[in-house]
Amino acid sequence: MIPRVSIIALTVGLLALGSGCATKKYARNRINERVAPLEQRTGELEETSRRNSQDIGRLDQGIQDVRGRADRAQNQADSALAKADQANSRADSAQQSVNDLRSNLDKYTLQSTVTVNFNFDSYALTPEARAQLDQLASQLKGRSDYILEIAGFADYVGSVAYNNQLTERRAEGVRRYLAEQYGIPVFRTHDLGFGKSRPVADNSSRAGRAQNRRVEVHVLTRATGGGSSTAQTTSGSK
Repeated sequence: MIPRVSIIALTVGLLALGSGCATKKYARNRINERVAPLEQRTGELEETSRRNSQDIGRLDQGIQDVRGRADRAQNQADSALAKADQANSRADSAQQSVNDLRSNLDKYTLQSTVTVNFNFDSYALTPEARAQLDQLASQLKGRSDYILEIAGFADYVGSVAYNNQLTERRAEGVRRYLAEQYGIPVFRTHDLGFGKSRPVADNSSRAGRAQNRRVEVHVLTRATGGGSSTAQTTSGSK
């Protein structure tokens, strides 16, 4: 028979062992309860950090793209500004030339007028017109004391707008011929179409209309101290 003291000691030992196991389990559970949220939070922070890194990378790329576009826009603006400066310089130079011409107009006087005629509804130079312009160019060769006023005219047939355009083409054709064939400087020639205004003959007749289809080339030269030049007129075929 087991002594009562031994039974009591065994019972106390079992109770102590059970209590120790329960304490360790409780401690593990408590640790797990605290660690699990920390691990979850750590994972969330890592994911947030990863996303932030991606966002920062995209933001850096966006900033670089914006800077690149800004640099290109600045370069284009600088180029446009440079072109504008060049255009302004050319405009100033042209305006100065116009001012110089205007200031010298009173120093020029009409020397002669050459008239060339055109076929109906045409701005092409006829052989007769070319021959007259050839003669005029030979008289101006080597000279630099003149300017040419080239005025185009038409007969009364057709609308005002059409005849204005037609006479401008006639005057421009004369100006281009003198420049291309004889190197007469463009700045010495000034052309304008007057349409069917200023007729020199009766438009009711065929011969009169032929005379009105014309270009007049006025040769103006610098006035000399000895007096004004004598005006001469050379008419084209009618």
